[in-house]
Amino acid sequence: MSRFLTVTLSLCALLLGASLASAAPQAPGDLKLGPPEGIKASKAMVDFSHARHGATDVQCVTCHHTWDGKSEVQGCAAPGCHDQPGKKGETAFYTAFHAKNTDRSCLGCHKILKKAGKAVPVSCGQCHEK
Repeated sequence: MSRFLTVTLSLCALLLGASLASAAPQAPGDLKLGPPEGIKASKAMVDFSHARHGATDVQCVTCHHTWDGKSEVQGCAAPGCHDQPGKKGETAFYTAFHAKNTDRSCLGCHKILKKAGKAVPVSCGQCHEK
């Protein structure tokens, strides 16, 4: 009887895992990060790979920090997120990528990883196209 229970519980766990995986949003592949419409950037756009970040176990909510896990995932340039011009303020587009003291921005997260000995880009030219 215990073998039957073990097999049944294993099957249930497998089915639950499969259903949760199929419910997860499908991230786009490689894309270019640029400012929202109406904001002029001083540097070139940045190539970004969801696959590379996902392979290092970066969770969606690390970057998409307002996502509730159910609704459609919005990009940083979406209205009401990081769509403000300038370099200061929590909703400034620049802040989403360049805030140094948080793991919720690209530069901040990369600086943390760099201190831990990881080979990640931290200078302008390593991310921005020339």
